[in-house]
Amino acid sequence: MKVFAVWSAFSQNRDVDPATRKRTINAILISLGIHVVLVVLAVSLTILVIYPKPKMMFEGKKSPSLPARKLEHAIRVKQMQKQTRKPQLLQRLVTEAPSKVALPEMPQMTTPDVKNLRDTPLMNSRAGSIGGVGSGGGGAGRGLTGGMGYSDTKFFGENIRTRAITICMDISPSMIAKGVTRDVLDESIKMLENMNVGTKFNIVVFVDGGEAFAPQMVYATQENKQKALDWLKQPFDGRRQGNLRGFSGSTPHMAIKMAVEMGADTVFVLSDDPPYLKQGDMNTGVEIPTHMQDIEKYVRGIESSTGRSVRFYPILYKPFENDRGKQAIEYYKTLARATGGKCRVIPRTP
Repeated sequence: MKVFAVWSAFSQNRDVDPATRKRTINAILISLGIHVVLVVLAVSLTILVIYPKPKMMFEGKKSPSLPARKLEHAIRVKQMQKQTRKPQLLQRLVTEAPSKVALPEMPQMTTPDVKNLRDTPLMNSRAGSIGGVGSGGGGAGRGLTGGMGYSDTKFFGENIRTRAITICMDISPSMIAKGVTRDVLDESIKMLENMNVGTKFNIVVFVDGGEAFAPQMVYATQENKQKALDWLKQPFDGRRQGNLRGFSGSTPHMAIKMAVEMGADTVFVLSDDPPYLKQGDMNTGVEIPTHMQDIEKYVRGIESSTGRSVRFYPILYKPFENDRGKQAIEYYKTLARATGGKCRVIPRTP
């Protein structure tokens, strides 16, 4: 308003010099320009600061027409199609003209002598019975249910499934007096009857050492079965069989090692006493205090040292009815549990 007032007064004054009038007009125009710029800046600042920001709106897309499970299945099918390699078609050159290339002659194949094949027990089996107690290993019966060398059989009432079994029998004087050899012979006849020829077996007698029927496991052929039964019929004497030179006692330690090293997967141990071993003779020898722990440590480490699982089935044959008898039962139960086997007690008959 002041600018307009000055301009009105100045325009009405006729005595003003033209140069002065020109300068005055320029000053008035500059002032007007500055005011216009200031107004524009003020308006812009008001718009930027005061004007509210627009609200952000989110809108979800529509769900696919396929159900979730069908969509997931379709995605998986596409992924599998991408991962699966398509068979490549190989180009083959086919000609109807005779070829000039001749194949080399086949080497001459010699037929092996069946009589010398030790790993073919089926060839060596014969029909018949062992001791007149039924069919042989290759005949009808439970032995045929094994397959691939396995046999389902029984020993002292314990049903087992095995490919390689070893019977470890204590022949100390107390066991012989109780009649262990007679009972083991009867049970072995039943056991061998139900074993097919693809199954291996062995028998080891022990006192403080060990002696085996055969140096290695043998197949359950008719001939081997009969030889084992004849071997069990001999009169065992602990002074010359199952002894360890320089030691005395009653322990299955050596017998167990022999069975494991031969490759047994099932081991029966018959005894009536907890294991003990003396260095020296029975009267003046010094007992090894850690012997029972050594046997248990060896049994627990069989799978880690050999890579095979061996089950133990201890049989307490008419154990003594005292503290040693109870200790033997508890100890052999521990060995059975450690290997997944089972401990059985044959009680004394009144």
